[in-house]
Amino acid sequence: MTDALDRCRANIGALLRPRSIAIVGASSNPSAFGRRLLANLERFAFGGDIHLVGRADSIEGRPCLPSIDALPEGVDLAVIAIGRADVPEAVRQCGLRGVRSAIVYGSGFAETGVEGRRAQDVLARHAIDAGIALLGPNCTGLTNFVDNVPLTFGNSRPRAVKEPAIAIVGQSGGMVGAIRMALEARQLDISCTIATGNEGVLGVEDFLDELIRDETTRVILVFAEQIRRPGHFLEAAAKAHRAGKALLLLHPGRSAAGQRSAASHTGAIVGDHAAMRAAVDHAGIIRVDTVEELVDVAELVLRCPRPPQGGLAILTDSGAFKSLSSDFCEAAGVALPPIERMREALAGELPAFITPENPLDVSAQALQQPDIYGRCGRLLLEEPGVGALLIAIMPSSPEFGLKAARETLALLPDNGKPVLYALFGGDSPISPELTPLLRNAGIPFYRVPERAMAAIGHYMRHAASAGQPRAPASRGAPAMPAGARAAMPEWQAKRWLGAAGLPVPDGRLATDVEAAVAAAFEIGYPVALKAQSPALPHKSDVGGVALGLADEAALRDAFAKMTGSITIRLDGLLVEPMAKRGAELFVSARRDPAWGPMLTIGLGGVWVEALNDVRTFPADLGEGAIQAEIGALRGARLLEGWRGEAASDVAAAAALAARLGALLIASPWIREIEINPLLVYPGKEGVLILDALIATDRAAE
Repeated sequence: MTDALDRCRANIGALLRPRSIAIVGASSNPSAFGRRLLANLERFAFGGDIHLVGRADSIEGRPCLPSIDALPEGVDLAVIAIGRADVPEAVRQCGLRGVRSAIVYGSGFAETGVEGRRAQDVLARHAIDAGIALLGPNCTGLTNFVDNVPLTFGNSRPRAVKEPAIAIVGQSGGMVGAIRMALEARQLDISCTIATGNEGVLGVEDFLDELIRDETTRVILVFAEQIRRPGHFLEAAAKAHRAGKALLLLHPGRSAAGQRSAASHTGAIVGDHAAMRAAVDHAGIIRVDTVEELVDVAELVLRCPRPPQGGLAILTDSGAFKSLSSDFCEAAGVALPPIERMREALAGELPAFITPENPLDVSAQALQQPDIYGRCGRLLLEEPGVGALLIAIMPSSPEFGLKAARETLALLPDNGKPVLYALFGGDSPISPELTPLLRNAGIPFYRVPERAMAAIGHYMRHAASAGQPRAPASRGAPAMPAGARAAMPEWQAKRWLGAAGLPVPDGRLATDVEAAVAAAFEIGYPVALKAQSPALPHKSDVGGVALGLADEAALRDAFAKMTGSITIRLDGLLVEPMAKRGAELFVSARRDPAWGPMLTIGLGGVWVEALNDVRTFPADLGEGAIQAEIGALRGARLLEGWRGEAASDVAAAAALAARLGALLIASPWIREIEINPLLVYPGKEGVLILDALIATDRAAE
């Protein structure tokens, strides 16, 4: 199947830049999809051959062919604008005529349920068998504005496109159109819009390679309710990063309701949204949560192609906004670096009553000295720790706003650091010259400063994650234990983890009380006693854990009670030394079926379920990046030395998590390794695995 799909993907060029087009279902009815498409092609002065297939003798002076088999061999693209029942057969006939690509507008396929899914599967099979690059069904088509190819039934208008430009690809035609209109309102050039609909053959990820190669496109926006080939999507993200192009993603489905909506809209089966976020956030992709953010960030990265290397400096003339911006940046994780090297120089530009700091409030002094924005902005941009500058100005009058912007731009250095400009006041009047002035200078312009800060925050997180080192290849892993079951109980999981070099207690599995007593004698009291069975993932719920057993009598009593009350078959009881107290973490290495090996880490014990304070990230992330993920937990302060306690050995926890991820990657027979809790000791005392389970693929060799 993969080879057949590759044949389809090889024809995407014919879909995006066809030299010949057949309209199957051509009609003289002005509202018919085929007629609307023809009008668009004529409006764009499409220079290739157009073949009409329909019932009329001619349409607008163009002759009509009676059937698909009357088409010449090897037409680049067939746009199929007929009823659902006839679509699969039309695709089959196109394949027989050597058509290289096709677009199916019609709905009534997988988005409608089982019957529609069957019809879609038939049409997809015909396309794949013939190597046809099929867009749709249930889509609005595409428009290539660079080459003047409008393949949509919407009322499209040609426009001159300058480099650099933005491409939009998404499953929802309505959303793709709305995003395009929002970008055009900001005078941003659009190179291409692609609406993939139900994705019977081609998905959003299949178009990325072509868009990355396109010289006009610098930014690619993706709206996806499902990414059907995550591996290819991540590979394309790496290509985009190497090519200096930005890839932005808006992916709904965080909520259960959002997942249901996506399924009814495109027939998508939405996967694990948390795993998706973890994968894309560490793959050089800028992931946003709203359409507003998508448009804001798109303008920013298009106008400011060099990602910020450092924190944000904020220059304003409002003390109130100074406080608000500090709060916003702290909540959003946007660093506001202190002013150090430029402190004296700033002091020389400011009145004595203003302290040089970040955010910097120049006060109402700006009304008397409008050039103070530029003089101070120049110095802020020269501060080594500053990677970007936001200038946020209170409105005075349209004339003053224009004057302030002109004097500011005249003084700012061109050092490649992004500069954003915000003018308070929402939709209040501004000079008609202000917006073009800023945009011609390559400066994104916002009327809501919080949107500017959110956008630069996304860009900064992208800059930080794009260069994250990944862990080197694994040094190997122990073989799967003989007789391993679908769920390896604690004793077996710990034995395997210990063989892999991870810290586990010195425990013994006892199948009778005498063996337990002998084990405790070797280990030394006090000991813990824990029931062992693959069917007991939560031993304490059934009385399967006894702690702090101080002597033989206590051990014998606990053994008798445990074996007498637990009715399921046990492998035995695990005898371990009592571990000293430490902070508790939950660590899981899991093989996500769509996005691959993932690590999840959070507060351990019962807190992981009670608080859901966890971070998920790719399993091959380096130790330094894993430490940063641990530090991003809401409960991270508990590890940093809470109320006089010594700070926990987070470095050792990160090292263990990195090794766990490597073990998962090197062991395809493992589906998941769960450690809960992992005891993290203070200072440099390391970590200890207190409990562990391993889920396996028993079919693996």
